[in-house]
Amino acid sequence: MLMLIWNNIARRRTQSTLTVTITALTVLVFVMVMGIFQTVTQGLALSRERLGADAILMPKYSNAKGDDLLFTAMPENIYMPIEVVEQAKQLDGVAAMSPQFYCQTLALGCCDPGEEARIIGYDPETDFILKPYLDEVHQNGMSETEVIVGNAYEDEDLVGMNYMILGRIFKVVSVLQPTGTGMDSTFFMDWRVAQDMCLESEVLRENWTKKDPHDYISVIMIKFEEGVDPNAFVRQVEESGMECKALLTGDTISDLQSQLEITMKVMFALWAASLLIATLSLVGRFNALAKERKKEIGLLRAIGLKKGQVFGLIIGETCTMALMGGLLGSAIALICMDPVIELLKGAFKLSPSVWSTSLALLCGAAGIALAVVLGFASAVTPALKSASMDPQAAITQGEVN
Repeated sequence: MLMLIWNNIARRRTQSTLTVTITALTVLVFVMVMGIFQTVTQGLALSRERLGADAILMPKYSNAKGDDLLFTAMPENIYMPIEVVEQAKQLDGVAAMSPQFYCQTLALGCCDPGEEARIIGYDPETDFILKPYLDEVHQNGMSETEVIVGNAYEDEDLVGMNYMILGRIFKVVSVLQPTGTGMDSTFFMDWRVAQDMCLESEVLRENWTKKDPHDYISVIMIKFEEGVDPNAFVRQVEESGMECKALLTGDTISDLQSQLEITMKVMFALWAASLLIATLSLVGRFNALAKERKKEIGLLRAIGLKKGQVFGLIIGETCTMALMGGLLGSAIALICMDPVIELLKGAFKLSPSVWSTSLALLCGAAGIALAVVLGFASAVTPALKSASMDPQAAITQGEVN
C-alpha cells in the first residue's frame, strides 16, 4: 500500500507539487506567526518574572520611553544628579533600591561587539537586579577588568574571553540567563568603571567637558515593600519635588502587551484567511482529482480492494503530500525566523534570546501537525465519495489517468 501511495504521488508530479506548495506556504506563514507570538508572550512573561524592579526612577525631563528603556538595548544617555539617591531613600514604601549608570559602546574594530550597545554600570553594594543570576564569586561585585554580558551574546566559549569596549580590555566572567528585556543585549560592569570610561573615551568625553560623570546616575531601580500602592508611589515622587519621575514596570509591560495582542490578532486573522483559501483550494483539487480517477478506483475495487482500503489509499496520498508540505514550510520558516526576529525586534520589542531550540521545535512540530490535519480535512469528503462508488459504474464513467 505504501508503494502504491508513493507511485501515485510520483506519477502526478505537477498536481503533487502544487498540493505540496499550497500546504508549505500555509504552514510557513503559520509557523512564523506562531514563532513571533510565542517569542513576544514568553518574553513578556520572563520580563515580569525576572525584571526584579517594581519601578524605575529616571530623569524628570527625559524623553526616553519606558518600553525602549526596558525592552531594548538602545543606548539611553540619560542622567540626573547623584543626590537623587539620598532623596529617594526618604520615600515611603521602598524595600530596596539600586542606582545604575548608562553609557554606550561604539561600532568599532574586530574585538568590539560590532554595533552600538548599552553599557550599564551597576552598584554591587545595593544591586538586587543582577545578583540572582550571578555565581557566588561575583555576588559582591567585579574587578575593574571584568564584565557580564546579556544572553543575546551567549556563546559556549564566551566566558573567559576578552572584549574590547571603548578601548579597554575586559574579561567576560558571566553570561546572564534570558530575561526577555534589554538586559539580554547589554554589558554590565561596576558603575565607577563605567563613569571612568566616559572620561577616557574620546567620543564620550565630549559630553562631559563641563561636568563630572561621577556626580551623576542614570536611573534608580526600586523594589516596593509588600502592600505598597504603585500609583500612590508615583504621586509621592511627583509631589516630592525631586529631579526625577517614576516609571512603573508593571504598567509598561501591560501597555506593551495590550499593543502586541492587537497586532498579533490582526496577524492571526490574516493567517486564518490564508488558511481558509488554502483549504478551499485543496478541497477543490481533491474533488477534481477524485472525478478524474473514477475508472482507476473502479479497477482497484474490481481487483479486490475494499472500501476502507480505497479510503486509506486516498487519505494516505493526501496526508503524505501534506506532510511533505509541512516539513518544507516549517523548515523554511525556522530558517527565516532569526533574521525576521532581528528585523522586527525594534518594532515588537522582541528579545532574540527568547527564541530557543525548544521553541523552534515546538513551532515546527505544530506546523507539521497543522499540515497533516489540513490535508486530511480537505480530502476526507472526496475520499469517502470515491470509496463508496460502485466499481462497475466507476469503470464505465471514468477515465484512467
